[in-house]
Amino acid sequence: LPGRSEPRAGRRLGLLRVALDQAGAAVLARVGPSHPALRPAHLQIFRVDGIEGATSAELAVHAGMTKQSMHELVTHLERNGYLTREPDPGDTRARLVRLTPSGHALERDVHLAIAEVLESWRDRLGPERFDTLWSILQEITGETGPLPDLTEIRRSRGTRRSTR
Repeated sequence: LPGRSEPRAGRRLGLLRVALDQAGAAVLARVGPSHPALRPAHLQIFRVDGIEGATSAELAVHAGMTKQSMHELVTHLERNGYLTREPDPGDTRARLVRLTPSGHALERDVHLAIAEVLESWRDRLGPERFDTLWSILQEITGETGPLPDLTEIRRSRGTRRSTR
């Protein structure tokens, strides 16, 4: 806050947002140089595994945003050659998202960067505390999916984690 020399005590919900913002910034720093059209908001699209064949409306639900906002993000990525949209044979009103080769590379790069963030958190906290954090976040959010297999994400990208 302007005019304050020290931060206010008790961030309330802000602390969760700080962690999310730091994670997003780390992902964007890793992926951005290879994909300059990518903006922080585009990371919302990749909150689910495999966007191929989804509709903008489905992506919006998973990202917790309006269909109109998601449509803008999808349109931007389409204009920049990361995806195309084609008619849904099961619903004449809907269009399916299809990743181009550049889009598949972007999706892999984002997933790899997310794995790196999770690995850095695990390194910082230690495996037991990290697993506890993951369990607590699942309980808070109602998400039940397992922790992504970080080794499998790296293997699918064909990279290895550097050793210190």
